[in-house]
Amino acid sequence: MTHQTIRVSLMLWERLLKTLNAALFTALLCLGLYALVTNFTEARDALGKLFFKFTQIERLEAFNLKAAFKVDQIAQSAPIYQALPAEMRGMLPDDILSLRASWVERILYVGDQGKLCDFESADQKMIEDYNADRHLSADGLITMKDSREVKAQVLEDMRQAKARNREWPNGEPRSCYVTELTERGRNVKTALVQFLRTGFAAATTPAARSDPKPKVTAMAQ
Repeated sequence: MTHQTIRVSLMLWERLLKTLNAALFTALLCLGLYALVTNFTEARDALGKLFFKFTQIERLEAFNLKAAFKVDQIAQSAPIYQALPAEMRGMLPDDILSLRASWVERILYVGDQGKLCDFESADQKMIEDYNADRHLSADGLITMKDSREVKAQVLEDMRQAKARNREWPNGEPRSCYVTELTERGRNVKTALVQFLRTGFAAATTPAARSDPKPKVTAMAQ
């Protein structure tokens, strides 16, 4: 296949994609108009929710359908933001912005992550978790303290596993540690939890929040 043929093929493929996108948009528009005419109330509520979501979204990344919320909205919508001293308040948006998705999970579960170690033969998940903790520590959101007690417990777990002929694929722990949130880390965790709580409350339908007593009465009858 010549370069000219490839170029023509790509041009035709691009035109086809544009045509399909236009057709899909037209179909969705028609469905939206039909829903608006046939059931105005439900369509209005749905469109309102969609508008709210799109105003909260900062960017959409092509076909990956990734959405990112504006950091200012996460930080400033949390009640803790106004309660912080001025210097801490200025740090909060930047600290949230520095987080990656996996780091958010780590910071939310600090203190409830089991025995944390750097193993000789760690799997990919363990490596990612260890690196996440190191980044959070370097950013000043958590502390990592070496723990001989945790290492002794892990070595005992390894000894018992080998004594019972159980698989132990991680090897010996090179070091073990415990994590703790710093003041900045606690602020970030609190802001994230408050933001998630607000979003959950907004997503809860009135039917789900209705008083269940009438249902209990009906069942009793």
